[in-house]
Amino acid sequence: MHNELEERKKQFLKTQNEKSLYLGEYKERVIAALKKDQILEDDVYQEIIDAINTKEAYILKMSRDLELKKLKPYIEAAEKANIKYQLVDGISYIGDIGLIVAAKDALDEIKENVVIRDMDQDFIDAGLGEVFSKNRGKKICLDCYEEVEEKLPQYLDEFKKINFLDKLIGIKCPICKIKNKK
Repeated sequence: MHNELEERKKQFLKTQNEKSLYLGEYKERVIAALKKDQILEDDVYQEIIDAINTKEAYILKMSRDLELKKLKPYIEAAEKANIKYQLVDGISYIGDIGLIVAAKDALDEIKENVVIRDMDQDFIDAGLGEVFSKNRGKKICLDCYEEVEEKLPQYLDEFKKINFLDKLIGIKCPICKIKNKK
């Protein structure tokens, strides 16, 4: 009897701790999550937009201590998908989760890791380094462009090539600038 009570107590504490990690939601309801630094440093994660558009999506919760302009694309997606969204703050929340998409009830298939893989990691794993990831959306030289084309073609549309006119007005490859400093 005493052991069973102890087990229930441990399970309750574990569940409460889990809720404080995921902005007040149980992990078994979380469809996808992002860490605060992912939201602040990176572009919009399509995986979150996709999660918002699933039939299970019920609510989008975001940490209030993040810039609203970084959260806006996710809020707009939630409005478009007609799901609730909420900015939350609380001293009881622990960890670095900044955004979650959650279902109303526990999911049939619970993922071990609900946090979306960091975009930078793709570039690091491909041997390009974080410098390429941080310069998405910018014009880069032909050599760097071809490197992306070879190693990560799925990100190619996030870069533009520096053209002749750009060179004339003094635009330089931001990746080469950083590489040459080292």
